[in-house]
Formats: sequence, structure tokens, C-alpha cells
Amino acid sequence: MSRHIFIKSFEILTLALVGVVVLAGCDQQPVPPYNRLNGQLLLEACGAMAQGRHDEAQAVLQRLVDLEPGNSFAVDALRHEERRRHLEAANLMLATGDYHQLRLFLAKIEKEGASSPELLTLRSVADGLEALSAVCARRPWETSADVEKALEDLEPHGAALSDSSRFQEFRRQLQADLAVLRERELQAKIAAALTALDEAAFVEDRAVFEQAEAFCRNFPQAMFSKCWQELPTLTTAAALRKLAGSSAGMAVAESRTALAVAGVMAWERLAPPVQAELAKIMSQESESPSLCRRWIVARQTDNMADYEELLVWLRAKRPQLGPPPTLVARYVSKDLVSSQEQLAWCWQSPCPGVTELFSRLQQIRTKNNPNSTRNKR
Repeated sequence: MSRHIFIKSFEILTLALVGVVVLAGCDQQPVPPYNRLNGQLLLEACGAMAQGRHDEAQAVLQRLVDLEPGNSFAVDALRHEERRRHLEAANLMLATGDYHQLRLFLAKIEKEGASSPELLTLRSVADGLEALSAVCARRPWETSADVEKALEDLEPHGAALSDSSRFQEFRRQLQADLAVLRERELQAKIAAALTALDEAAFVEDRAVFEQAEAFCRNFPQAMFSKCWQELPTLTTAAALRKLAGSSAGMAVAESRTALAVAGVMAWERLAPPVQAELAKIMSQESESPSLCRRWIVARQTDNMADYEELLVWLRAKRPQLGPPPTLVARYVSKDLVSSQEQLAWCWQSPCPGVTELFSRLQQIRTKNNPNSTRNKR
């Protein structure tokens, strides 16, 4: 009996709760009707974007925004498509190198308030690519200053183009080119200075030792600087060969010229074995343009034929240079003055001046003039 009363009471309570819920629901707004057109437009826009039909997607989204301005998804999607279209146009201008038109386009977009971080980045990239094109147009490089100017022009755009592996590779190549040109220019300066030193030492210019000191200060790593310092200290032929072979990486002609110039300038201080070996080395370099090399070979053989050959070559190849006084003196004295007569004071100087040369010529003239007072005795 009590169980039957409980079931009846539960049924009554359930009906009462259902009635309360129905009455409470009567105060809410009805569910708005489904807008088929907006839904269809939204589906069409999503499909067009997924398939890459961006112009169609943008047109559909614009219509949807016009119909439903409060549709945040449609508004954001439309902005996304506009940014994509702007980036596509900007990239096309970048690809064709139309940097001026790109600047005008970006300024217009910015003025309309439709710019984006990506477009702002493209403006910096455009400046960098234009600078890069200008640098490339100046190739090939002739001097290290050209490469230095190229690197300087690209420096402000390094950050904008930092993501480009090709730009980084190009800049590394520029730095390598700069190192090569600097080394080439250094070697050209050394060669020019060595040629000037070769001429000065050959003609026995009084300023040659000052030139040598300046050369060593400016080019301490050059072969001549090493020869000038070490050659006078050598005592054996083996030591000289070791010094001559220490010019790894240097052109043979330049190395031999450096050795010849140092040898001529220090000749009187060289040990006889070193003089003989130096002349031997110089005689094997027949293609060397060094004047000092020729002078060493002739001086070591010390015969009239070699002196005469050198004088003939000098008149033919280097007429602007006068022969060195020592060469003239040795040539004139050969077979003209006896060894006993060469003991006179004017023959003692290894580098005769005007007075010594005049006295030598006077002695030769007196000896070979049959009318001279000395010969009549």
C-alpha cells in the first residue's frame, strides 16, 4: 500500500517539474531561422580558397561581408585574401626588378591602411635587392677598392637579406675576391719597388741603401727583405742554396731578382764561396729581367767579352740607363792597364767616383798615347 502511494507521488512530482520547465521556456527568444544564402556563400568561399581560386574567394567573401557586416570570420578571411593578393603583386614586382613601381605600390597600400608586417618587410627587401643589382652591374672588379665599395653599399641591407642563402654566399665571395685583389696589389707594389731597387743597385745610385731600408720597412715579408738581412752573414754555398730555396709560393723570377739585388749591394761583404754560388745561380736564370743578375754573372767571370756583352745588351734594351761606374771601369781596364798599374790609388775603390774614373782614364790615355811625356822616356 505504501509502495503504491510512493509511485503515485513520484508521477505527480515529475509532471509538476515538466510543467515548470515548459513554463520557464516560454520566456526565451525563439531560435533564429537558418540563412541559407549566407551559409552557401561561406561554403563557396571556403571551397574557393582551398582550391586556390583566390579571386573568386575574395569576391564571395566581399558579398558575404556586405550581407552580414558582423560576420567576423568573413571579415578576417577577406583581409587575409587582400594581404595575399598584395603580397603576390609585390613578389611579382620583385621578381621583375621593378623596384620603383614596388615602392609606389607599397606606399599606396600603406596610405590605404591595408599594409601588413609582411609588406613592410618587402620594402626593406626591395631596397636591398636594388642595391645588390647595382653592385652586380659594376662587375668585374678591377681593384680591391671596387670590392670594398661593394661591401660598403651592401652593409645597410644585410639584415633585410639575412634569410637569403644566396645573398650570404655572394657576400662571402666578395670577401674572398677582396682578399685575392689585395694580395695581387701587394705583389704588384713589391714587384714595382723591387724593379726600382734593381735599377738603383745596378747603376750604383747613392740613394740605393735608403731605398733598401724603405723597402724592408714597407714589405718586411718580401724575399728581398730576408735576403738583405741574411745574405751577408752566409759563409757557404749550401747556406746560400738554402736561402734561395726559402721563397716558397713566390715567383722564381721575383725571388731571383731579390737575391740578385741583395747580392750586388752586399757583394764586397760576401764570402768567396757565396759569391761563386750566387753567380752560378744567376747564370741559370737566363730569362730573368734583373739587371743585377746580369751584372753578377759578368762580374764573377771578370773578362772583357762578358763586360762588352753586358754593355751591348744595356744599350739595346735599356738605353735610358747609364752603365754602372764599376762596370765601365772594369771594362776599360781590361787589357788596357796591367795588374801592376791597377795598384794605383784610383783603382782601389770598388765603387769609383768621378775623380777616380777621371784618374783611371787619364792613366790609360797616358799609357796608350805615344806622344805622352811618360812614353818618351
